[in-house]
Amino acid sequence: MAQEQDQSATHAIAQAAANGSSSGSGPETASRALVHDSNPLAAQQTAQQEDDPTSVLAGFKLERVLDQDAKTRSAVLLGSFAPQQAGGEEEKAVVLLEKTHFEPAFFEHLGDVVEGASTASTSKSLQHLSKLVRLGQNDVYNWLMAWRSEGHTTSVPADMKINVIRPATPAHISKYERQEKILVRETPEMYARLVRPWIEGQPAARINWVYNILEGKKEKENVLFRDEDPVTGFVILPDLKWDRRTLSSLYLISIVQDRSLRSLRSLCVAHIPLLRKIQKGAAQVAHEHFGLGASPEEASGKLRCFVHYQPSYYHLHVHVLSVDYTSHQGAIVGQAHLLDDIIDLLQMGVKFEERTLGYAIGERHELVGVLREAGILGSAAAEGSTQAES
Repeated sequence: MAQEQDQSATHAIAQAAANGSSSGSGPETASRALVHDSNPLAAQQTAQQEDDPTSVLAGFKLERVLDQDAKTRSAVLLGSFAPQQAGGEEEKAVVLLEKTHFEPAFFEHLGDVVEGASTASTSKSLQHLSKLVRLGQNDVYNWLMAWRSEGHTTSVPADMKINVIRPATPAHISKYERQEKILVRETPEMYARLVRPWIEGQPAARINWVYNILEGKKEKENVLFRDEDPVTGFVILPDLKWDRRTLSSLYLISIVQDRSLRSLRSLCVAHIPLLRKIQKGAAQVAHEHFGLGASPEEASGKLRCFVHYQPSYYHLHVHVLSVDYTSHQGAIVGQAHLLDDIIDLLQMGVKFEERTLGYAIGERHELVGVLREAGILGSAAAEGSTQAES
């Protein structure tokens, strides 16, 4: 977000300068004229750069990466250019990089099969991919890496990651479709009467992929930590959205062995040992496998562990993110509950089944339909807030 703001500010300044120069007035114009009058070399360099875009980066020497964000596919670099004159000083430079978005034609051609082709693999867009590598498959989920340019090697990062869900259910479609959010204030009565029965009525097939991981049937090579204890056991593996390289966007998932634990609401004081073991295991994995911190103890202070409510699937799991990963949309108020806070509340005797919990949820989420049918929420056109039951 800060990077986008910097870019917006830079654009705004450039636009203001352009407007000022066209009118021949304004502080930006006077300032630029003063700089160019006092430094003819700067004016000459500007003219050259406008004629030859490559001159803007020619000779750039990287000093260090100031910031990077795998979520926004952006980075900020600090570097320098050689002195323009003998005996002069190096010119410091900040370079902001951001990968461009897909062009609309790419989406359109994905479903545009070449005439006479026997399979969908010959769609016009896929023809532009020089190679596809399958990362894995679990139930209805498939993961691929793709290169769009010719002559790629394994040392060159892929141009894109492709996740394919097939067959996709209405729940999948609703999850990924952009939609307005509704703020729900879920009382214990609402949970007991409506939400819990809805959760327990979820088809078991929806979390087959979770059981495949726990049973070692799928993604066995991805599991970095496994504790088979049926009560306090869990597994830890990298989230498939993470590139496993960028520490500032480190993202792990811990899935508990106890299948009776469906969500935050399932937790009680007896589960504190489980939650503490997850914290310790996450720090160990982050340090030993990815080099986070000088020790597991130091790594623990660089991780944000939290539980979602409502979660995307109803088998208790803990999200483990780098504290620097601030752009992740799931780490927000109204969805994420820090594990440290959960443990503290449990130690105080809080029962989450008996708490009122607020959360933001998509207006086309299945649960919203359940709450509307019960008269807890208004119509789809109404404002998104619930009224507590009397």
